[in-house]
Parts: sequence; C-alpha cells; structure tokens
Amino acid sequence: MFIVPIWYAVSLFFVLGACVGSFYNVVIYRMPRGLSLIKPPSFCPTCKKQIPIYHNLPIVGWLFLRGKSACCRTRISIQYPLVELLCAVLGGLSVILAEWPLDFMASWTQIADTIALFWLLLAIVPVCAVDFKHHLIPDSISVGGIVVGLLVSFIPGGVVPQESLIGFLVAGVGLYGLGLLMTRLLKKEAMGFGDVKLLAGYGALMGWFYAFEVLIFAAFLGLLVMLPLKFFKKIKGSEAENTSFGEIPFGPFLSIMAPIVYLWGDEILKVYLSFIY
Repeated sequence: MFIVPIWYAVSLFFVLGACVGSFYNVVIYRMPRGLSLIKPPSFCPTCKKQIPIYHNLPIVGWLFLRGKSACCRTRISIQYPLVELLCAVLGGLSVILAEWPLDFMASWTQIADTIALFWLLLAIVPVCAVDFKHHLIPDSISVGGIVVGLLVSFIPGGVVPQESLIGFLVAGVGLYGLGLLMTRLLKKEAMGFGDVKLLAGYGALMGWFYAFEVLIFAAFLGLLVMLPLKFFKKIKGSEAENTSFGEIPFGPFLSIMAPIVYLWGDEILKVYLSFIY
C-alpha cells in the first residue's frame, strides 16, 4: 500500500499528461510529414530556429509568449496548448477513474489501473488527430501500447504477464487475419496494419477477451457515426463522393472504446446480452 493523497496523485498525473501532450503535438506535426520525432529538437515551423526549453513548457510556454513565437513573432496555433491541456485533464482523470481511495492508501491495483487508463485516455488524442486526417496511426502509440501493456502486467493486481502476452498475440494475429479475409472479400484493403498493432496493444493491456470486446463495440460506434455522414454526403475530402467504407479510419473508434471497455466492459456486455437474449 502507498500513502499518497489523492490531490497529489491527480496533480502529478495532470502535469505528466501536459508533458505527454507536448510530445503528442510533435507526433501530430511530424509523423504525417515523415520527420523524425527525436531530431532535430523542437523548432519554429516558420523560420526553423530551435525553440529554447523554457519557451517549450507545456501550456505555460504558449501563455508566456502570448501565442507568438519568440524568434519571428509568427502566431502559434492554439492547437498546441489545447492538446496539452486536454492531455493534462485526461491524465488527472485517470487517477479519479481508477478509484484512488480517499483515505490516501493506494494499492497496487490502483497504481496499475491509473497507468493503464493514463495510456488509454491520452492515446485517443494523437490517434484521432492523425488517423482521421492522414489514415495513419503513429507507431509511438500502437507499438508503445504493446510495450506499456506488457510492462503493466508485472504490476500485481491486474492482467498477469502470461495473459498480457496471450492477449497481445491473439488480438494482433486475430485482427490481422480478419483484415486479410475482408480484403479478399471486398477486393480492396480493408484493415491497416496500424489498427492491428493498436488492438494488439489493447490485448496486452487488458487481455484478449476485452480487446475483442473493444473491436466489436468500436465497429458498432463506427457504423453509428459514419453511416449518417455517408448518407448525407458530409464526409470531407477531395473524393468525398467516392469514399468507401474501406477508407474510413478505424483507429479513432478503437481508441475511444478502449478506455470505456477497460472501465465498464463487463457492464456493457451484460446490457448487450440482455438485448440479444
């Protein structure tokens, strides 16, 4: 057991979330452009000058500069502080959703749940931002999720390492096989490999059964959202009229359903089965 006040845990994960959000801004900008996420260090997109660390602090840096770059006074998109603030809020929320005890005594289970929810909630931001626009899922998120899932399995109270490994293999191989089958039936690519790696990470984090549940309910969510858009021809893009279901990004729906299933997967399944039977 750990004696950690809940306000301290929320504050800590709020700050960690803001820092991760700063990195996700780099992912959102560089990944679609084929740039390295490491080199060069943060630079101004306009004049290409390196940004000092004290100007690059999450949220605070943008406020201090009043939304303009220090080097060439070009306006800095409000997207940067908004992404950092959103990730900070989601980071603090991960502690609350993990049911951190008010008596300040946190168990290993709360620690494991907080780390898992922190990853699942924050991953929604870059997956949605990149996949909806560019039909790509960053490897730093998909492969990173596999690594996080396997590491979290060594924390007592959650999925054990054997279940994590099996979940990773079953979810990844299963979705890859389903994608191949659908590709042959539809005679076009039906599933990107990024989706496969993303679901494999969910399998590593919560086990194969809940990863399968994420897949099923993400498909339902995708249909509920995209069918009306397709019907009313409001899908944006130069080829909006010819957009097919195989071209609709699936990663955002997987990322949105993953933390929901992690928290309430059993309850959702009971409600679903009550309608079926």
